[in-house]
Amino acid sequence: MAGVVSKQPAKEITFQVQAEEPDTEEKQIDRKEDAYDSADTDLIVWYEDASYTDFFEYAARQYFAKTGIKAVFQCRETLDYIGTIYDSTMQGEDYPDVYLLNGDGLEEAYLYGLAMVNENGDSYGNTSKKSVEACTYEDKLLGYPLSYDANVFVYQNGYFENQPESLQAIIDYSDENEPGENVEYLLEWDVNDAFYDFPFIGNSVTFDKTAPETMNVTYDEDLYQKDLEYFETILGSFSLDINSVSMDSILEHFKAGKTLCAFVNTDSLQKLNDMSYSVMEIPALNEELPSVACASTDMFVVNDFSKNSDKAADFADFVTAQLADSLHDMSGHYSVFLSQNADDAEKIAYQAYEDAVLLPDSQDAKDFWVGLKEKIAEYF
Repeated sequence: MAGVVSKQPAKEITFQVQAEEPDTEEKQIDRKEDAYDSADTDLIVWYEDASYTDFFEYAARQYFAKTGIKAVFQCRETLDYIGTIYDSTMQGEDYPDVYLLNGDGLEEAYLYGLAMVNENGDSYGNTSKKSVEACTYEDKLLGYPLSYDANVFVYQNGYFENQPESLQAIIDYSDENEPGENVEYLLEWDVNDAFYDFPFIGNSVTFDKTAPETMNVTYDEDLYQKDLEYFETILGSFSLDINSVSMDSILEHFKAGKTLCAFVNTDSLQKLNDMSYSVMEIPALNEELPSVACASTDMFVVNDFSKNSDKAADFADFVTAQLADSLHDMSGHYSVFLSQNADDAEKIAYQAYEDAVLLPDSQDAKDFWVGLKEKIAEYF
């Protein structure tokens, strides 16, 4: 298990400066921005998650300034993202040359013929090994890894004497040490999202890819039953409301001091920057049962039908590899490249990703997640 980092809110310093006329360099930047706006579109890039918008707009202008090639990002929120890409591509109308994809959709994209092989693998020699694994299908590197999202554990500073070693240790400690009057929840996680339920049973599950569109889920039945039995026994210690809990409510409760501990995703850590807390990898369930969390990877994929595939590949490589240090501040997503000046929170998030089980990319994996959600719901 990785270490723990204590986050303290930064002191805010404000000052005023007199407005000045833009200098020559600023005027040159303005002219470049005007040139980008007036240029013809060379590449179309699709994405679903609007939290990337500011970063992508920045990336497009940076790439244009470097190459004169204009990439235009389009946010497409749809229930069938890959199907929509395929239909638009087959119709030959406004289809993407490059698109952002979560790793669990890579098989579907490849089987649709929408994924060109990434020939720039050398760019990712210093990135997370997990990210390269996520971008690979049938021994072919297809994706250009951009960011990850992993499950981590946060807790309020000032209550525990030492870093919690397990969920059972948290329960035992709280039995002997009454939390503050403001605390309403000892531990919260989004029980309606299997991503956060997985750590309770992840130690007993193995995903085995045997053929395209086929995935075997193998359970260690004895361990799986122990996991479920333990899960049932600890629920009485956590006042969870399955009908109202969500990641937004958990973060709100945690920031208000109503929640002592929580499972959150690494994308959420930026929302806690103004408070004092500690972060670590998901602790064990108890002394006998370890926890195993899962993680996902966002990547660019070049459309194999693109008429500008070389430019598209160069653009995907540029955004993921050369702008990595700008990603987190502008989007809240951690890059698959560990920052040169990474703080302890990012280091723990990165290690949590490396230690996690990747969301399977098999098209039939949905059955597993639906089944897990239904199994957990039985206990509420």
